[in-house]
Amino acid sequence: MTVKVTGETFKSEVLESLLPVLVEFYASWCGKCAMMEDVVAEFAVENAERIKVCQIDTDQNKNLAAEFGVKKVPTFVSFRAGKPVRTVEGVVTGKVLGRLFE
Repeated sequence: MTVKVTGETFKSEVLESLLPVLVEFYASWCGKCAMMEDVVAEFAVENAERIKVCQIDTDQNKNLAAEFGVKKVPTFVSFRAGKPVRTVEGVVTGKVLGRLFE
C-alpha cells in the first residue's frame, strides 16, 4: 500500500517515519509514471514491513518537488531518519528501487 502525501502531511508521513521511506514524485499526466504504477505497488507490498512507500503529486505540491530538486517525473527519493539518501529518475525496476536503501 502507498500513502498519498501532501505538503501538510509530509513531515508526519516522511520526515518523522520510524521506517525508511521511498517517495515517488509523480504527475497524473505522466505516461512514465503510469508505467511505474504496478512496479511501485508491488515494491510496497513486498517491503511493507521494512519500507514505507509514499507518493507526492508534483503538480499539487510544487514546493516539495522544488525542495528536493525534482526536475523530471517520476523521481524516487529514499529517506532514512528524515533525511534524503539516494535518488533515481525514470522508469526503473523494483530491484533498482530496492538499491536506494542499500
